[in-house]
Amino acid sequence: PYVLFVGTVEPRKNLDTLLNAWKQVPPGLRAAFDLVVAGPAGWGNPATLARLRAGDGGVRYLGYVPEEDLPGLTAGAAVFVYPSLYEGFGLPLGQAMAAGVPVVTSNVSSMPEVAGDAALLVDPRSPAGIAAALERLLLSPELRGRLSRSGRARSHLFTWDSCARRS
Repeated sequence: PYVLFVGTVEPRKNLDTLLNAWKQVPPGLRAAFDLVVAGPAGWGNPATLARLRAGDGGVRYLGYVPEEDLPGLTAGAAVFVYPSLYEGFGLPLGQAMAAGVPVVTSNVSSMPEVAGDAALLVDPRSPAGIAAALERLLLSPELRGRLSRSGRARSHLFTWDSCARRS
């Protein structure tokens, strides 16, 4: 079982804060779930890449994952975490919701508009807040189920057909 993050390794994706948050998740949960990070190395800090590649505490860095492999990787996640500081839309967030994966995401930028009430929204600069939301979801099958259903329903708002009808 794993918690998934998908995105290019660059500062706005906020991976250092996510890694700090993961260290605050209780050890028993970190033993039961890996944190899987999928995405190419961007222009980010080399220290962030080194932390990802070290694999400490159940962190698994996959690097670039081909587009055709992302649906299966996403659908297999217990939770999708996306603590980005800024997104124009946040396509991985929408893809996770469409796959029925419960989401923890930022309460800033476009993420609240995309997620609505179908995700746990957190302060992306708070490792403790991210860790608490991950713990809450990982410990609650009922909450994961509710957010899975809500996410699937909400993702229908963002299909090409739906967007074309609204414009």
